[in-house]
This record gives sequence, C-alpha cells and structure tokens, in this order.
Amino acid sequence: MNKLTNKRVILITIDALRRDSLKCYGYYRNTAPNLESFINQGTIFLNAYTNGIDSPSSFSAIFSSIFPFLRGGYAPLPTQKKTFQEILKKNNILTYFIHDNPFLGKHYNYDRGFDIFFEGQLSKFSQTRKKLNKNESLKISAFSNIKKIINYQKILEKIKKCLIGFDTIRNWIVFRMYKLIEILIPYITLEYNAPLISRKVINFLKKYNKNMFLCAHFMDVHNPYNPPKRNLLRFRRENINLREKELLNTKFLMNFRRYHINKEILNNLIDLYDGEINFVDKYLLKIFKTIYSLFKKNCLIIITSDHGEAFYEHELLHHTGNIFDEILKIPLIIIELGKKENVKYVEEQVQLIDIAPTILDYFDLEIPKFFQGKSLLPLLKGKSINRDDFIISEGYQKNGEIRINENDGFKLISIRKNNWKYIFDEQSNKEYIFDLKSDPNEKINLSEDNPSILRKFRRFLRKHLQKISDTTEKAKIKEIMHKIEK
Repeated sequence: MNKLTNKRVILITIDALRRDSLKCYGYYRNTAPNLESFINQGTIFLNAYTNGIDSPSSFSAIFSSIFPFLRGGYAPLPTQKKTFQEILKKNNILTYFIHDNPFLGKHYNYDRGFDIFFEGQLSKFSQTRKKLNKNESLKISAFSNIKKIINYQKILEKIKKCLIGFDTIRNWIVFRMYKLIEILIPYITLEYNAPLISRKVINFLKKYNKNMFLCAHFMDVHNPYNPPKRNLLRFRRENINLREKELLNTKFLMNFRRYHINKEILNNLIDLYDGEINFVDKYLLKIFKTIYSLFKKNCLIIITSDHGEAFYEHELLHHTGNIFDEILKIPLIIIELGKKENVKYVEEQVQLIDIAPTILDYFDLEIPKFFQGKSLLPLLKGKSINRDDFIISEGYQKNGEIRINENDGFKLISIRKNNWKYIFDEQSNKEYIFDLKSDPNEKINLSEDNPSILRKFRRFLRKHLQKISDTTEKAKIKEIMHKIEK
C-alpha cells in the first residue's frame, strides 16, 4: 500500500433491505431519495447475491470471503476463518464496526480484527451473565428492579399516543445526546438505532483522517416494522396507529402461517417496511454530507444488505427459512470518490464474498489465495472478472425457522450458475431447479424435466458437502488447538 496516500473504505449495510425496494432497481416508490441522489456518482450492481440467508451467515461471507458452511461454519465465527479486517489491522489500517444485531456480537466472535467495536443494546444482552463483571450485574439488576416499579415502556407508549411529533423529538435527542444514550444503552430500549449509529459514524469520520475501514450496520428496516408517522405518510394517506402496527407485526408478520394474508394486510406491511427504509434514509443523508465535506478522493463507499425480505411471493413473510431470490438478490452500490470514469451499471453476477477482496485490493494489499471471492474494482472500470464458478447461498433452518448451526437445524443451500438455480432442502430432502430467464419469480420447479441439469448440480452439491465435512473437521481440530495454546 502506498504509505503517502491515506485511503478510507466505508461499508454501510442495511439489514433486510430488499433490492427491488429501491428506485434505482426499478421500484415505483422513491423510498430512499437521499441514497438515490448519493449513488448517482457510483456503480450499481444489477445482479448481486448474498451468500447467506440471515445476518451471521451473510457477514461470515463478507468478512472471510468464504462460503458460510466451510471451515467450521459461522456461529460462532471460527478462529481459522481469517477475516479481511484482521489483515487490515495487521497493516496498521484502523478498523471500526458499529451495529445493533445480537448475532454479530462478541459472543459470536464477530469482533475479531476490529480496533473499535461498538455493539448496541441487543448485543449487550446477548452476553451471558457469567461474562458480566460484578458491577455490570449490579447495574442490570438495579435497572431491572426499577423497570418493575416504573414501567416506562408503557409510559412512552401513552406519550406517543397523545404527543404530536414524539418520534421526531426522541430521534433528535438520540442523535444530539448520543453520549448519554450510549451510557444508558445496556439498560434502556431504543426503538430506532439509526440516529445513534449515524451520529457515531459521523464522529468517527471527523476524528480519524488516516487509513481506515468503517463498517456500519443499520437494523431499523428489520422487522418489526414500526416507522415514525411522518415516514409512513410518505407512502399512504392515513397513518397506521400503534395498535394496528402491533397487530400487523406480532400476529400476521411473525405468525403468518396461522392466518390468511390478504392483499390489505400485505400492502399495510409493505407500507410500514417502506416507511422504515425512508426513516433510515434521513440518517444516511447526514453520513453522506459528512463524507462529502471530509473526502474528495481516496474514499470507497460500499452500500449493500445482508439479505432481502419476503412479502408472500412464496407464501412466506420476513426472512424465515427462505432461500428464494426475494432473500438472495440484494442491492450493491459502490461509490469511488474522485473517479468520474467508473461505469454506471454492472450486469455481471457478483456476491458478498467479493467484498473482502475488493477492499484489500483498494488498499493495495495482497488477496489471500484461500479467499473465494474476487475483487470488484475491475468491474468499476468496465472490465470483466471472468467469473465461471458457481454462486452458493446457504444457511440453517428447521420447520421454516432460521437456525444458526447444524446442531439446531438443517442445511438449506442454493447453487446458481448463469440463469439456472438449484435449491436443496435437507429437512424435506426436496430439490428445486428454476430457469430464471423464463421464470424469474421461481414458480415452476423443473427438477423432473431437466435430468442433465439436475445431475450437474447434484455433482457440485456432493463436492460442496464433502468440502464442508472435510474443512469442518479440520476446523474443529484447529479450534481445540487454539484454545489449548491460548
């Protein structure tokens, strides 16, 4: 890396953000006008796919550039899965990760390689009591007792009903009084994390002007969908009150298999979801303004999501146990400040495992041979990366619910090659083949009509399963040795 040039990479990930919920991907609503304006100078990848079906599997792919099931899995992230941020840190590049996802915390080893690691309220509680020191335990106990005496959540709900602009006031407090909120985070519940995440990102960018990598993960779009009124009313004439929101989220969204999901229910859920995107967009603007004011060049911004979200395309909602393309096809935009000659659109198929080699390439660092992804920088210049391999997406599920490892669930694997897609569901032992060119919505299973295609995918699946077995056993041995040496 050129020591005379300071470079920055900013990775912004938005949990559960659908690709086709953005105008730049053809959505009829402009859910994120600030994002749309910012990415005008960037490159939009039209065929980007996640390698996981949930946050831990996807971030394992992002950080390690290895398919989730290989080398010991992803929850927790095994020590032998070397992450790109560890390489950055070794080369004196400051690394920072801020998020509020309980499955991306220290408990699952997702802090590895980060100089600064801020995990929000949910992740704080993901730690077991045994790992808390005596003072922390006393604080949590004290606040738990206060909660029993004063149910402030109900008080806040009552205030929301009678005070116009409550959401705006609360979000302003979180954004402006972030230091106080940060202290209180282990003991209070924040309904929205975008104000706090954006404020901490802005402060970090202003403070550190040297070689650095920042990853910020926003959870607001993730269910339950409960956007502020002003964001929701951008997409409908009437507000959805708190009682209706609760009914939509707890009854229909999370227990959709028990109910008939009609068009009205579905449209209400989509309106709430779009309102959440619009809410996050407001705080993305604050980050974008800071980036513009601080950096004119030598800054790479990557915007993506860990997975999409289902709205009954296959009679499924949110992202539980789902491996269809409403989950796998994700937004991916890359902006390289100071580079006006980069292409606007890329049609070549890319995946999350490509992010790590892209970032190392940008810092002029050697890409490890065991990385399975490829740098996307050539694509920004209109060149090809000549991908002739398969794209794999995978995760664990049981009875349609997401699980985090093989002890709790069954393998759910998607293998993609050009316009063909194969799905293997271990629990039901079912196989699916879709011709995405003639059937982009994955409605017609062609597994019985295309024996030659089926055999091709089965051969690859067997090799992949064998590789999972081989690398997992080696990983277990290395993990044991690592613990002994430690």
